[in-house]
Amino acid sequence: MAFVVAFSILFNIFLGLILFWLLKKLKETKQKAEEIRQKQVFWEETLYQLEIPVFIVDQTEEIFWQNKISLSLFGDLRGKRFATVLEEIRTKNWEVKTYLSRQGKKVYVFIDNSEKEMFKKSYTLALSYLSHEIKTPFTILRGYAEKLEGEILSLNQYTQIHDYFVTFKNALERIERLVSKLFTSLEYLVKELPLKKERFDLSLALEDVIFWIRPLCEDKNISLEVDLPESVWIEGDKDWLMQAFLNPLENAVKFTPKNGKITVKAYTRENQMINILIKDEGPGVNPKDLPFLGMPFFKSSADKGLGFGLFITKKVVEAHNGKVKFSLPLQGGLEVLIELPMS
Repeated sequence: MAFVVAFSILFNIFLGLILFWLLKKLKETKQKAEEIRQKQVFWEETLYQLEIPVFIVDQTEEIFWQNKISLSLFGDLRGKRFATVLEEIRTKNWEVKTYLSRQGKKVYVFIDNSEKEMFKKSYTLALSYLSHEIKTPFTILRGYAEKLEGEILSLNQYTQIHDYFVTFKNALERIERLVSKLFTSLEYLVKELPLKKERFDLSLALEDVIFWIRPLCEDKNISLEVDLPESVWIEGDKDWLMQAFLNPLENAVKFTPKNGKITVKAYTRENQMINILIKDEGPGVNPKDLPFLGMPFFKSSADKGLGFGLFITKKVVEAHNGKVKFSLPLQGGLEVLIELPMS
């Protein structure tokens, strides 16, 4: 009898513990569900007030939600298939971005490019005007400088005066080259690169670039360690890609101290990509500045250039469906990794 009573008490305690555990789990589940609901409400409210059109479609590609601005611009499109709607409302001014939610739903965001296109046109016109206006005084200055040089050379005592004049003329030519380079670089902020694609051996192109960079290395007694595959064929604009390789190499020579080393290595990967690694022994950059490398006008504190070299490299590589990555190795310096698809 005592055994039955004891068993009954233990059983009731066990049931109580199970019930307590179930109630606790139920409470936690309700809390999580409420958190999810609150997050969903927050994001829906945020997206609803966003000033660009947003559509959310389900697995059947039917629109079941759209935000305030899309309702104002296109009307209520819920229940319609997004592909059909897209053909009706899509114009050259709309760029459609697609995002996938964790629930498997697709979010379509419409970005109006009309203002960006207007900015590009205005910027291009202003750039052309300024370029033309600046070239005119430079042409006049060059003409008068040549006449002045002739007059100086006709004098009996001209040596010191001519030395001053040559310094002035060289400075003038340098300013003209810098201004020309600046305007040429600025054009590619708004213009697409004029690519002429062809199939060529990347290894040979890299060898040509190294041929031009080697004398600069010899001037500073920098050792150049090169490891290239025998032959790698890609499709792209050879001239632009050679310029894209040359820019980080020139930087590597500029920042590597005398008697230092630069490494250039190219290797293929299983995903049909080829990597070109350029590594120097310079001071590198501040880690917080690493994300800004490749942006126009950005340069390290030691760089006296315009900050366009790596920007051009990044733009050329991305135009070839590639990527440029920057990293700071533990032993110092800077690594530039260029990834390009093989043909």
